[in-house]
Amino acid sequence: MRTRLACVLLAAALLGCKNERADALRAELAKLREERVEIVAIEKARAEADAEANALAAAKAELAAQRADLAKREAERDRTRAAIDAASQRVARLQGEIAAVGARAIAAAQQGQQLDAELARVRTRASWARDQAAVLAREIRAEDPAWATSRRLAALADFAARLAQEYPGDTEVLAVARSAIRAEKPTAAQAQAAAAQAAALRDRFESVYALSPPAVAAAAEPTP
Repeated sequence: MRTRLACVLLAAALLGCKNERADALRAELAKLREERVEIVAIEKARAEADAEANALAAAKAELAAQRADLAKREAERDRTRAAIDAASQRVARLQGEIAAVGARAIAAAQQGQQLDAELARVRTRASWARDQAAVLAREIRAEDPAWATSRRLAALADFAARLAQEYPGDTEVLAVARSAIRAEKPTAAQAQAAAAQAAALRDRFESVYALSPPAVAAAAEPTP
């Protein structure tokens, strides 16, 4: 009886030992499983962090590239703007030059018209003087009565004096005015000399002012 009890107790003790060992193993295994789960989680988190870091680096690189491209575009924009500004300034300068040339052309045209009008006036006056001298050269004749020749000599002298005042720089006109003949009873020689003076005035005005041949009758006196 005592032997069987001892066996039972021994068996019970052995069984208890085995159960404790099994519990320890199960606890160790559970711990290992938990640690394994943590390692996997850590590796997964590390992989995700690496992926995020790589994505961040790629985003930074893309941002840097975009900034570089933006800087390039801004530089190109600035160059284009500067070129446009320079072109605008050139256009404005050219427009100013064109306007100035146009104004000078208009002024020159107006001046040309004024000069043409002045030249026409001068030639008209010279033509009248030439025609008057031609009439006197034709009408002063030695065979005419003395009183008629005297009046024509006086008319030539007065005419030459007026021309000398109007054309003070013409030496030939001044010479005729200084040597004009006045006589109550002119001689034939004086009449011939006066006719020659009138003819000299006629030829002088015709050559200097490039006038056409004189009219048969003297025209009305134009304004000086």
